[in-house]
Amino acid sequence: MLVLGLNGSPRRNGNSETLLREALRGAEAEGANTLKFDLAFMEIAPCEACQDCFRNGECVLLDEMCRLYDVLDQADVIIVSSPIYFSGMSAQTKIAVDRCQALWAKRQLLKVGRKEGIGAMILVGAQPNAKFDNARSELRAFLTGIGLRPVADLTFGGMDRREAASNDPAALSKAFELGRKLVRQLTPGP
Repeated sequence: MLVLGLNGSPRRNGNSETLLREALRGAEAEGANTLKFDLAFMEIAPCEACQDCFRNGECVLLDEMCRLYDVLDQADVIIVSSPIYFSGMSAQTKIAVDRCQALWAKRQLLKVGRKEGIGAMILVGAQPNAKFDNARSELRAFLTGIGLRPVADLTFGGMDRREAASNDPAALSKAFELGRKLVRQLTPGP
């Protein structure tokens, strides 16, 4: 089983990445293979809305997003982790999500099937009363659009310091358990 983590934080070792790493550790504890991509440190151009992908499900832009397409298609579980800015995901996350228009076209327009898969999100806000609805809605649409069933999300407000997640055993435990539960959900019982 492959669990893919997409880290949308522009801050290395920030709270979003820390919690994603913990979720991936949980998945590994259940026997899954994991991969993590740090979207902010990849060369990914924004979608040009050319609609060429509507013909064959392939993006005409050749950049580091090409490394992601096959993995996004093969992953059994995808976990997207992003900080929240003005109730939305980070720009780095959004660029990668928008570039998945090619996978959306493959699934929704061209009707190319995908193996069963599930998705989840980890959203982190600096403010204690952070609003997660916009990011949650967009990421559910993204996961559904590329052929996954969104099944879980974790939201954490009040993480305004870089080390907030590292110093929060309850948050780390929730993220770890998320990874474990996602793998169990797809693992056939005895």
